[in-house]
Amino acid sequence: MIYTFLLLFIVIVSLIFLEEYLGDYNKYVYWGLCIIMILLCAFRTIGVDPDSEAYEEIFKTHENNPELLVEASFLFFSGIVQRFTDDVHYLFLIYAILGVTIKFIALRQLSPWYFLPLAIYFGNYFILHDYIQIRASIASGMLLLAIKPLSEGKKRKAILFFLIANIFHYSSLAFYPILFFNNRLSQIWKYLLIAIMPIGVVLFLLHYDFFSALPIPYIQDKIEMYKALTERGIFDELSLKNVFIWIQYFIILYSLYFYDTMLEKCPALPLLLKITAYSMACFFALSSISVVAGRLHELLGIVELALFPCVCYTIRPQYYGRIAVCFIGAVEMYFTLFVWELLDFAME
Repeated sequence: MIYTFLLLFIVIVSLIFLEEYLGDYNKYVYWGLCIIMILLCAFRTIGVDPDSEAYEEIFKTHENNPELLVEASFLFFSGIVQRFTDDVHYLFLIYAILGVTIKFIALRQLSPWYFLPLAIYFGNYFILHDYIQIRASIASGMLLLAIKPLSEGKKRKAILFFLIANIFHYSSLAFYPILFFNNRLSQIWKYLLIAIMPIGVVLFLLHYDFFSALPIPYIQDKIEMYKALTERGIFDELSLKNVFIWIQYFIILYSLYFYDTMLEKCPALPLLLKITAYSMACFFALSSISVVAGRLHELLGIVELALFPCVCYTIRPQYYGRIAVCFIGAVEMYFTLFVWELLDFAME
């Protein structure tokens, strides 16, 4: 399986440099990759990732355990699949079709390139969300779909996407503050973007969190549960050595330096930068509840699929810009697979 991942990443990188030569075939190859990724997610070996065994257990026992803290959508799809089979892979297939396809649709709206965003996507979020956190996958895809209408001031459409996201993952309630972000970058916002890392490090070291007192029963129950599990050592603590948070901050600073050049080609740039900063803020402000901080940071950080490829606009010849984006994707994939070992290839 490890060779399948590496081979597919190499194929994506190769296609990035062949896109101009493929012409109309780009769209067929693009959607072909979508189908391959769907099948890769759906029919993986149970236990190769951290969550599939738990999903299988819920799938098989949810009818006898009405107190499960899981979204109704998961139970709904589980019930449908169980009418036909007791194989959880077909539940994974439903989530893969929805999660992967939504992202592929959103990326076509947000990027002029077919394959460049896929280098970032496959190296990180495909594994993290579509392969592991399947409920969060659909929620993060809905956030990507909401970027274009939000950047155009069409908040009602964005709210609809957020509501759909809520059905699949309750953590997507964190999307609603984004409605207060406009698609302009004032001088104050630029200062805030620059200051997000030093302020965040202070909050991180103080173990300060904003959301532990939220008066929302389900959310409060989840937070208390995560706190207890963290104290028992079930979840790893967050670290300032997290390379992804530093990549985000570097891209923010880089984007501010080349702001006018990037804005000309990427109209949603101000919004993407604000959401990236919001993602980082969750990482730092909620660090005392590591799993919540990590999940929200990852969920909101999905916008990197649209933001990071914009680096290409600032480098000439653009060939080198593509190499830079592919390098970021390769670094993320290296940490995801080989440093943090999110997948257990020994199970294959």
